[in-house]
Amino acid sequence: MDITEEQQEIKKEFQLERVILFSDAIFAIIVTIMVIDIKLPEEARNLANSEIPHEFLRLFIKLMAYAASFFLVANFWMRHLKIFSFLRDYNKGLVIFNLLFLFAVSLFPFAVSLITGSFKMHSPIFTWGVNIYIGVILSSLMTQTLLTWYMVTNKAKLCINNNNIDRILQWKAQRVNLYLVPFIGLLVLFFNYFDMQPIFSLYSAALIGVVNARLRRVYYPKIKTKSD
Repeated sequence: MDITEEQQEIKKEFQLERVILFSDAIFAIIVTIMVIDIKLPEEARNLANSEIPHEFLRLFIKLMAYAASFFLVANFWMRHLKIFSFLRDYNKGLVIFNLLFLFAVSLFPFAVSLITGSFKMHSPIFTWGVNIYIGVILSSLMTQTLLTWYMVTNKAKLCINNNNIDRILQWKAQRVNLYLVPFIGLLVLFFNYFDMQPIFSLYSAALIGVVNARLRRVYYPKIKTKSD
């Protein structure tokens, strides 16, 4: 029996909903895995009173790392939600770019475990942990930028509200990430290879936010009303 146009649309909507639900499930699992790691070790029950503050300090550092990572993951999720709000259809390319993005974001629990596993700020393992953590952020940002690029490039086929997608997603400002993120990634590798302090990597990664904010003000200035 031939499938009618209405049935085809219903099937398409159902399949697109599965893509979105799968993405949301990955984000939920990431947050859950990160918070599960925040707990005192079993041997803490037998510690002396003088050792307990040290264990709670370790727990506090894990909590702070979780809070920062939760904010970053939530920011990626909110951006993902905005991107997918334009979709009316999907294709293989979109699914592949979305999976690449989800793979990058799913590495956050691993990265968090690295930076909370050592308290010696100048130790090699801490430096590696911070650089890998920054690498996960850069990978997530890069893959999400590629996902946005693919949607904007194929907006006539995949998206509704085609005339406004570039402005709402602020693509003119965001497209610099296609070149800036790989450059910063190479800098992080350079700093890690020569065992330089992770603060250099942090400053380099922060540069992306500064450049993006500056370009947003240039390309998308806020229009002041008379009431302002």
